[in-house]
Amino acid sequence: MFLIWLILIIAWNFGCPEAGPLEDVLVAVVLSLCLSYIKSRPVLIQTFYPQNRPLIFGHRGSPSYITENTRASFDKAIEQGVDGLELDIRLSKDKKIVIFHDKDLQRLSNQNINISDLALQEIQNSSLKRTEKQEKGEKIPQLESIAYLFNKTNVINIEIKTEGLFKGHAIISPLLQFIDKHKANQKSIISSFNPIILWRIKLKKPKTIIGFLYNKKLIFHLFQNLIWMIWIRPENLHIHYSLLDSWIVKWAKKQGMRVNIYTVNNLDIYQKAKKKKIDGIFTDNIEYLK
Repeated sequence: MFLIWLILIIAWNFGCPEAGPLEDVLVAVVLSLCLSYIKSRPVLIQTFYPQNRPLIFGHRGSPSYITENTRASFDKAIEQGVDGLELDIRLSKDKKIVIFHDKDLQRLSNQNINISDLALQEIQNSSLKRTEKQEKGEKIPQLESIAYLFNKTNVINIEIKTEGLFKGHAIISPLLQFIDKHKANQKSIISSFNPIILWRIKLKKPKTIIGFLYNKKLIFHLFQNLIWMIWIRPENLHIHYSLLDSWIVKWAKKQGMRVNIYTVNNLDIYQKAKKKKIDGIFTDNIEYLK
């Protein structure tokens, strides 16, 4: 146990060289708890995957047609024939879950202000940029407002966005309450680049279907991501298509994980994914791939 703990702390410091003693202690505690939690868990069946082709997720809806992560964009993706949807969530200043990818409004609303510094009403008053094919403007939706989509699609991948390992954890409880309220446990995947959030969700609700987002920006990323996956034991690995031939993909499939790749907007990559029996793809170009 001590040797494993030491190796993990060394890996953490390579990946986060700015970490100080306090961060080291916090990580040590978390890692020790993780290691103590490695035991059998119930196998979660994911019935939403097609048998003979990859599941197609509309990445943030249908952003080629309508502003990403909006209700109209999700509706358009369903109209185009997606199997599932992907969306991103953040917590507002008044602790409401909103659907938005970026940490601030700069890219989509020309406002240099963080989502976390705004209340829900302020966020929803912001005007979003339109696509060239879009006539009507859209607003940033609250997560609760898209619950109807569970009845219109096979699965929704909900990605939790955070700005650090120990940030953004307040979103866990309201998110799980939302899933329970709408009985969406078998129709949702919770994913994140934050492994501690995923681990905490598994602790809180073991039957939650998890998608581990592979972080290729880490130093020794193959090793670090492997360790996190061993701890969390996710049902799905979400990984960039450039790593499609990586041994980590083969390893994940041997462990029984479903493998989904992002963001596929090229038909040749899609055909390669099909040949390699990849389970799902996230795409902006739904009709092109269909």
